[in-house]
Amino acid sequence: MPAWAEINNRGNRKQEEGDLDGAIADFTKAIKLAPGEHAPRYNRGNARSLAEDVDGAIADYTDAIKIAPDFAPAWQRRGLSKQRHGDLEGAIADLEEAIHLAPAEPSAYGERAALRALRADFTGAVEDCVRALALAPLDWHHRPNTQNLLDMIRKAEEKQRTETMAAKKAGTKTRKAAKVEEAPRTARLVVEEVLGASGFTFALAEDEAGYIDYLAAVNQGIVEAFAVRLSEELERVVVYVIFEPKAKKELRTELAEFVTRANFGMGDGNFEMDFDDGSVRFKIALDYTEEPLSPLLLRNMIFDAMDTTEVYADALARVIAGKAKAKTAVRAAEKAAMESGSL
Repeated sequence: MPAWAEINNRGNRKQEEGDLDGAIADFTKAIKLAPGEHAPRYNRGNARSLAEDVDGAIADYTDAIKIAPDFAPAWQRRGLSKQRHGDLEGAIADLEEAIHLAPAEPSAYGERAALRALRADFTGAVEDCVRALALAPLDWHHRPNTQNLLDMIRKAEEKQRTETMAAKKAGTKTRKAAKVEEAPRTARLVVEEVLGASGFTFALAEDEAGYIDYLAAVNQGIVEAFAVRLSEELERVVVYVIFEPKAKKELRTELAEFVTRANFGMGDGNFEMDFDDGSVRFKIALDYTEEPLSPLLLRNMIFDAMDTTEVYADALARVIAGKAKAKTAVRAAEKAAMESGSL
């Protein structure tokens, strides 16, 4: 076996063990030894993606594609990385190329379905879900999320059809010749459509005060969960990104400083910390009084929260772990974001 391949395989083992820095170092060595091979570049892209270095991952996937244009996984992974930057058009284009190159691979259809749903292309999303489920084996690990997305879209479409028919029937009684407009979607339906389109399985809870809470496990890096809290009566919606682990008691003062420094000058949303248990979350809220909540407004909130989380997540993780001071961590995170153009 060539030396570069041995080092590349060692990097794969380190990545499986959770040693992302070690994996990236090995893949970099393999690239230097074999600059014409696409595998180590693709693998380093995967490791960088897991390490929240989205720009680095996109660069590696792009290089892998230049070397091996027919390598479908690189197109697929680059599409997912573009999605994390909010580039839905670029993400869909990459997934379409991946599907063209590997039409029997179900995951690319499932991923494109979620993106199509985010763009309100529900017909296309349903087609992709059905295709993915037909191609995939019964034990496919994305099957529950893909089926959930399909069910959510069909449920939302059926609910909208029912409301529209009811509105038309009511209008016919009073204005026989009048054209009845389509019934407006409720805020709850809008939230469920957008969340269903994300591909996550959401738990739903309602309380006596009329709040509806949607919660999905994420488990990506330190991001534990993603949540939406809706009050149709107050016409208010809040998006949360919830982090894990909680900070130990002796580190909470440093964490509070991190939250204060990160929040200063922030245009949208804010971090907040529970000093009693050391938990942290990011929050962004919208009061949509007298203005119907639209899928675009909610998606913008979600992407805004995701973008901010991406800027600070690594720095936040280091402070929670006691590996960095708040001032240094915030400055480094914001400097990197400014240099990359994401802040």
